[in-house]
Amino acid sequence: MKHLLILFAISIFSQIAMAQNATCKVMLEAIKGTFVGDCIKGKAEGIGKSIGTDIYEGSFKAGYPEGQGKYTWKNGDYYEGNWKKGLKEGKGEFHTRLDKSDSALIGYWKKDVYKGIYEFPFIIYNSTSEIGRVQISKISEKDKTLTITVQNLLDGSGFGAATSKATTTMTAHQITRGWYISTSQATLNNKDITYFRGLAFPFRGTFNFGNSMIDIEFFEEGAWDVYVPINK
Repeated sequence: MKHLLILFAISIFSQIAMAQNATCKVMLEAIKGTFVGDCIKGKAEGIGKSIGTDIYEGSFKAGYPEGQGKYTWKNGDYYEGNWKKGLKEGKGEFHTRLDKSDSALIGYWKKDVYKGIYEFPFIIYNSTSEIGRVQISKISEKDKTLTITVQNLLDGSGFGAATSKATTTMTAHQITRGWYISTSQATLNNKDITYFRGLAFPFRGTFNFGNSMIDIEFFEEGAWDVYVPINK
């Protein structure tokens, strides 16, 4: 008799829990269906599992996958990593089945779009105060080169005068990570241009322009273009 009462109580509590979860909203259509987990103000919040056409198990916020979690599509593909408002955001791994083997895409996502292996393709660690806003762009995926253009935006007296601006050149460089095969230098319209070719990535260097310097590291392979304005 006691055993039957325990089973009855478990059944009642299960029904209550299911009724509560039935009113707990999950905001993504593909995983709507059966939800088990934490709920706040009628929406999935905290740790839970939601099963619909697809399955998500992990952290929720305001009804959306947010934080760490695993999303499995109906075809068996899955993404495990970080989420924000139902979108892949941050570090994670996407696994898919190709020709009876598992293929993994590992790296960082931004608003559901894969950005690459590294969270940041480059980092400026340090620069002297007279260096202005450095502009860095990736111009090609194929080549492994670095072009650094430096320009003095002021003449010797501190007044902008295009006809009297002296050309500032790269006077030294020190490579602290990776290497390059060759380098060359050119001057064009008061701009000093230094080319580094055949880079091995990650590539980090300290580049000096007289008393000015900048320390940059590049993580992603490709052809990089750097413009360094100097105000002195």
